[in-house]
Amino acid sequence: MKHLVINGVDFQVANFEEQVAKNEKTNEDLKEISFTFSVIGESENNLYQAFFKASQYEVFIPETNETINAKKGLFSYSYSESSISQNTKVNFSVKLNQKSEIEPESSMSGTDRILMNLAEESLLARARFKTLFDLLNEKGVILTEDFEKKFNEDLKENLAKYHKQLFEDIIE
Repeated sequence: MKHLVINGVDFQVANFEEQVAKNEKTNEDLKEISFTFSVIGESENNLYQAFFKASQYEVFIPETNETINAKKGLFSYSYSESSISQNTKVNFSVKLNQKSEIEPESSMSGTDRILMNLAEESLLARARFKTLFDLLNEKGVILTEDFEKKFNEDLKENLAKYHKQLFEDIIE
C-alpha cells in the first residue's frame, strides 16, 4: 500500500504506478500516476465518485515529499454485485496527469474554441486554395480572368444556398 494526499484527502492506494510522458506541445516530461483503491458501501462510492469529478488535483506523495499539480485522466469503478448496497466493495481505478507548467490552461469557452478552430480551418482552406489556384495558373490550366468571371457568377447564383447549407443546423 502507498499513501497519497489528494486535495487534502488521505488515500491508501494499491497498484501505484508512475510513468513519464512527453507533452507534444511543450516537449516537457510530465508524470502520469495511476492507482487503485477500494471502498465499502453506497455512500462511500457516491462520495469518491463526486470527489473524482473535479478537473484538477494537488497530489502529495509523502514517500518522496513531492507535490504534483494534476488533471484527471482515466477514471473507472467496478463492483461484483448487481447493485451497490451498504456492504458492497467498490473498486476504483484512477489516472492523474501532471499539468504543464509552460502551457497555459485555456480560459476560452467552448464557443470561443469552436470559433478559433473555425478561423484556423478557414485560413488553412484559403492557403490550400491559393496554392492550388497559383499552381493551375502557372501551368496555364486556368486564367485569372476566367476564374474571377466564373467565381462571381457562381457567387451571385449560389451565395444564399451556401449560406443556408453552412448554417442550417445552427440557426433554426
